[in-house]
Amino acid sequence: MRRSPNYRAGAFHNRRRGTASMPTSQRDVFDRYRANAETRRPPGPIPVVSAHREPAAGGLHVTWFGHASALVELDGVRLLLDPVWSERCSPSQHVGPRRLHATPVPLDRIGRVDAVVISHDHYDHLDMETIRSLAATTDAVFLVPLGVGAHLDVWGVPGARVVECDWGEGTEVGGVRVTAVESQHFSGRGLRRDGTLWASWVIAGEGGKVFFSGDTGYFDGYAGLGAEHGPFDVSLMAVGAYDPAWRDIHLDPEEAVRATAELGGGLLLPIHWCTFVLAPHPWAEPVERLLVAAATEGVPVVVPRVGDRVDVSDPPGLDPWWEQAAAAVHA
Repeated sequence: MRRSPNYRAGAFHNRRRGTASMPTSQRDVFDRYRANAETRRPPGPIPVVSAHREPAAGGLHVTWFGHASALVELDGVRLLLDPVWSERCSPSQHVGPRRLHATPVPLDRIGRVDAVVISHDHYDHLDMETIRSLAATTDAVFLVPLGVGAHLDVWGVPGARVVECDWGEGTEVGGVRVTAVESQHFSGRGLRRDGTLWASWVIAGEGGKVFFSGDTGYFDGYAGLGAEHGPFDVSLMAVGAYDPAWRDIHLDPEEAVRATAELGGGLLLPIHWCTFVLAPHPWAEPVERLLVAAATEGVPVVVPRVGDRVDVSDPPGLDPWWEQAAAAVHA
């Protein structure tokens, strides 16, 4: 950690000076929460696809499990991204944001997992019980940003199964290269902040390339990331949990489209929405704004149902499944 150019004075930092981490005062955000309370949850049930599928033998497939949790299957290698299977993304399972839909597949039925890839240590991306279960029931290696391995060590994950990466570092899993790259965010569980690094990830194999944003704000480095690591076949881009107070650390839908275009990001698959209420905006607004921006910029989009698997070489047409769940929001 001390050797990292992103670490100084006992903490990690974003590269762009003046970037605001989570503001210390959240009064305006809380006011917006109260004002928009009735719009932040869908009045109808969220459809979930729970079909069992055999592992894909080849090609590039993505299964979205809600929020930032997804399974990437590339060249027969299975990588689980930011898995959160707990009922709440919180330090306690008695309070905190509670999921709005069931998990599509029980964790013990997800099948073989070759690698677990973590973007950062916030509770909605790094879930202790899920990590413990995967460590006990799979042989997966855990790929994490610098410092996050300390959490896994406390939770009983053997150190030999943990690979910590700075931006620009990575490893191979079954012939698939996984590389941590720059993102613009912050970290921390409880009161301590920025003691571990945050990252987006590039997943590259013979069958294609994937960009996984994790949690990030927009910054001027996406064209450079695309030039170095792209072009990509699919980009899993955060589009939700935005607010004016969090502009530096969370993409809004229009910024997600802009970043994807600059990356050469290929098919845009939106993540970081739908599952947990983490921001004041209406529940369906992220995908509604995303589709308008993507159509304007000519960026292809796929919006799978929670639990559905997308063949990136043959993505399905647009199915506005969220409209039924959200129908009463705008009534």
